[in-house]
Amino acid sequence: MKRSLQVGLIGFGMIGKVHAYGYATLPYYAPKLTVAPNIACVVTSSYATAQAARETVGCKTFDIDYRRVTENPDIDVVHICTPNARHFMALLSAIEHGKHIYCEKPVVSNVLEAKMIREALDRRGVDGTPVYRGVTQTAFHMRGFPAIRRAKELIDAGRLGQILRYHVGYYHSSLLSPTAPFRWKHAEGGGVILDLASHAVDLVDYLIGLPRALVAQTTTATPRRPIRALNPGEKLRDVPSKPVVVEDSVTVMTRGLDRQSAAKTVPMLQSDELREYPDNAACSEKFRMPLAVADPDNGAAVTGVIEATKLASGAEDELRIDISGTRGALRFSLMDPHYLEFCDATVPPQVNGGGYGWLRIACGARYGEPNCDFPSPKSTTGWVRAHVASLASFYGALERGEQASPSLEQGLRVQDALFAIQKSAQTREWALL
Repeated sequence: MKRSLQVGLIGFGMIGKVHAYGYATLPYYAPKLTVAPNIACVVTSSYATAQAARETVGCKTFDIDYRRVTENPDIDVVHICTPNARHFMALLSAIEHGKHIYCEKPVVSNVLEAKMIREALDRRGVDGTPVYRGVTQTAFHMRGFPAIRRAKELIDAGRLGQILRYHVGYYHSSLLSPTAPFRWKHAEGGGVILDLASHAVDLVDYLIGLPRALVAQTTTATPRRPIRALNPGEKLRDVPSKPVVVEDSVTVMTRGLDRQSAAKTVPMLQSDELREYPDNAACSEKFRMPLAVADPDNGAAVTGVIEATKLASGAEDELRIDISGTRGALRFSLMDPHYLEFCDATVPPQVNGGGYGWLRIACGARYGEPNCDFPSPKSTTGWVRAHVASLASFYGALERGEQASPSLEQGLRVQDALFAIQKSAQTREWALL
């Protein structure tokens, strides 16, 4: 019999509903899990929405106070799905009460909150052992696509060789219209850096490593927005407005790898261990390529561009990844998630093409455990399915008694980069990580 776990869900907006849907479908997609999580309580900001959420989910209780979940000894796992600026208190309480935690990105909304969460996670008892022993995961669900996981495998296997450049962008069009009403994402704690760029930065960290240095530029196309949607015949001047204090779009240029990423990568890149692209094989300086990666002041260091915008005309939910190395390249589009494109640059062009060019790898829904291939390994994988895969990873780690990935600590590491992006956009100067 599977071990039952009681879950408290804090927040039931769009993303909270996605998490609840994930729980409802988890037994179908990950039947080999030996734990059975069950949503026992839903917490929202009002009794009306909380009661409606309870009826939708079919759970036992509902409330408007997060402490009903975080301080409840019968709750094993806390899910945090509230707006960014409301994560902190519930997250801190969940840590202090030893709960397992699954938290939406970004983990928190400012530097001080990040510092306090780190201190809570790192707190030691009188014997020097960690006080908090829970399993945590940050909900960077883009890692839940098989194509993204296959990209990681190819990079780690050295199929791209020395990574030289990348471009990761996340594109929406939702803020093009000046009549789009003010939401919490336009206030402090919102903005595309914390919202969309968090996914892009996490994928850069997951696949390549965080940059050593970056410089950012932001745009806010509409400085004030109406407090509600306009009725037929109304003009913007007819509706009260609020100031937008965050960005609609950000573009980031990056160089090098931070010390943690470089320390992990450089030992793998010694020239006597590399099967390098033929044009680079004659390099006489043994450590030239690794030093280029580790040193952001070296012109040969890996460079990148990270974009996030809600001002992209025609875009739906378009995440694009383009990574090039000395031995190959990868491309991925969230609008075509069944496939990962790979080019083996060590295959030379021949008469009539030969085997040179791009290969479309049919990743589909070909998951490994604890996921299964329901409904079919050849079925197209969707955005919500990746959320379920992220949940399955969390509970797979929990049942093994291991830390999940990306953990809260890893989520905070990504957040350091996001704060550096915010700082660089304000100062218009390069920032070091």
